[in-house]
Amino acid sequence: MTIKIRRFILPALLVSQMCFIFTMSSFGHNSSDAQSNLFVDFIAQNFPHVRHGLENNLISLNTLIFLVRKTAHFTEYSILGALFYLNFRQLSKLNSRPKKILLSIIFSFFYACTDELHQIFIPGRSAQFRDILIDTLGASFGCLLIHAVLTLFIKLKSSSNSNSK
Repeated sequence: MTIKIRRFILPALLVSQMCFIFTMSSFGHNSSDAQSNLFVDFIAQNFPHVRHGLENNLISLNTLIFLVRKTAHFTEYSILGALFYLNFRQLSKLNSRPKKILLSIIFSFFYACTDELHQIFIPGRSAQFRDILIDTLGASFGCLLIHAVLTLFIKLKSSSNSNSK
């Protein structure tokens, strides 16, 4: 990917992800429940162990809905953390990898705080500090995962180039 394309696409993807998170947080309680229930129904229909657990009260429906919602938080912010890292990675002024990782996590944390603040103004929604923690953990995971994948890719590429000489 050329540098010009990277400098346009990566920030656009970051802003798109931020808009997606904002939009998802803008849905009221009923709409949010409907989205969660779609996934819960899919899981219950396609994973017999889960269906068995629900039918035999080994796992409650509320617990499954909670897990689906928190997994969505984690996943949204994993993508956000990875995109922040990829964008910071392009900045030549930030020459240290730990600084790029830390800034990605901090920016994701602050975005999670503003997201929870935004939810206070949505009927049927509330701000949860637990969600900020889950979001920050997701961002940390995404950031560290993309860092590890890129580091591995660079090492494999350099070793294959040195072997071909």
